[in-house]
Amino acid sequence: MSTLPSAPAPLPDLRRFIDLHSHLVPGVDDGAATVEEALQSLRALADEGVGTVVTTPHLLLPQLDTMAAVERELDRHRRAFDELFAAADGDDGLPELGLGQEIWAPRAALIRPILEHDGVGLAGTRYLLVEFGFELRGTHADVIDEVLEADQRIVIAHPERYHFPPGLDPLETIAAWKDQGALLQVNAGSLTGHYSESAPGSDRLAWRLVETGLVDLIATDHHGCRRPGVSLRAAYDALVAAGRELQARALLGQAPGRILEGSAVPAS
Repeated sequence: MSTLPSAPAPLPDLRRFIDLHSHLVPGVDDGAATVEEALQSLRALADEGVGTVVTTPHLLLPQLDTMAAVERELDRHRRAFDELFAAADGDDGLPELGLGQEIWAPRAALIRPILEHDGVGLAGTRYLLVEFGFELRGTHADVIDEVLEADQRIVIAHPERYHFPPGLDPLETIAAWKDQGALLQVNAGSLTGHYSESAPGSDRLAWRLVETGLVDLIATDHHGCRRPGVSLRAAYDALVAAGRELQARALLGQAPGRILEGSAVPAS
């Protein structure tokens, strides 16, 4: 675990930061409650060098028992996002905006019906941001296989924050997900100890994932101004302080940029 440098490191000069996991669609989940709160959060992200935000409201599949319910939820997300987009229009200082989802899918059977839905994915790409639930029930390898067999791509959200059951080694399990073909997204706050109380050991595991090259991208998982403490800039500075500037540029800019282009993400 490294300490932050006494002076901020220079921002990347080739690409601004790209954030592919946040909850800034107003009023649809436990993130930003209002348009103004979302705009305030976007301004703060821009001040840190974030040029693109794909915001990803929760799509809680275990609570949506029919495709009609999924459709209604996706429509609710879209209408709220359109309201935010309209409010942000004309403000050249804000990041570019895109819409995605953080899909809670602990079982393959839950995610199977939505895999060909046009409205699902990170900003219209074939990449899906998926979480298994903080209390793991086995490896959830079936979910990864289901997504990949549908010719989609899967990004696993914040694996360092999961609670692994006895007998399931965290690093080995996460490495197996990567070997299956999943990409791994670590939260910026995990590198700075933000979740040390809610998820003890998440900072140590996040740094092990960085050191072993298992991480593919870093994102904020920003939940609005009422829940501060996550910062791509702080994560970048921490990585630079640890002698990992090139890796920082890849994880915060190049890799998420390739996802938005629909391209393959090279190993970190």
